[in-house]
Amino acid sequence: MPLHRPGGGRPVTNPSSSPFLSHMRGTLGTEMVRVIRNPCTEDEESFETEAHIQGKTGSFDINTPVFEGDYVELRDPRRGEDGVELRYVAKATVLRGGPDNMHRVKVEWGTTPPPPRVAPVRRLSIENLHPEVQDAAGELFADGYYQSAVAEAFKSLEVRVRAMIGSSKSGAPLMGDAFAFQRDDPLIDVAIHEGQSGKDEREGFHAIFRGVMLGIRNPRAHELFAAEDPQQALEYLGLASLLHRRLDTAGLKGQGS
Repeated sequence: MPLHRPGGGRPVTNPSSSPFLSHMRGTLGTEMVRVIRNPCTEDEESFETEAHIQGKTGSFDINTPVFEGDYVELRDPRRGEDGVELRYVAKATVLRGGPDNMHRVKVEWGTTPPPPRVAPVRRLSIENLHPEVQDAAGELFADGYYQSAVAEAFKSLEVRVRAMIGSSKSGAPLMGDAFAFQRDDPLIDVAIHEGQSGKDEREGFHAIFRGVMLGIRNPRAHELFAAEDPQQALEYLGLASLLHRRLDTAGLKGQGS
């Protein structure tokens, strides 16, 4: 499968104005390829162009911006109709000697393996968070009240747990009751797996829910991060969102007091 992002890049060489490509078309042949720079990163760029490709080298029109460290994606019929091969540009040399139709950029393929394929990363934003967090903290975050946004997000978590088990408690005692992993039937069962794995999940989330009440939802929450730092605020909101989503799938076993 292609490494580049879909829809990226336009041809950068006008075939009709390239003496080198015109010469190659009539002799050794050319093909369309894609040049990829900074693959699998936020700075990835790519474009399609025409080139003469050989086993150890490739040649491009002299104006083509192909450089050492780039990758060139070629058609590979061994992998089916849409199959591609990725080659690493170890060296790129501009050759100006001889007649115009031999002026070109010559690249040499290197042995550096292609970069690993990685899943695209979706940037964290308030719009991607759980609806309970958006409702509680969205406007505050948008207006720049980051500390208040975090406080309200974790307050919404506390309010939701209290309502789920019918308790009048708050903070760490509330979470201790709700997620008591020592019980065979905790009031809120977050375990997805059976057996020991399920027991570990219950114990772990018991600690996390109690921990956010002690470490974040307490009166010193304003000391967690700089008031003007939206990135840190988003990270805290992401944690609140994760815990809300865990509650979405949790089993409710009983009522508290």
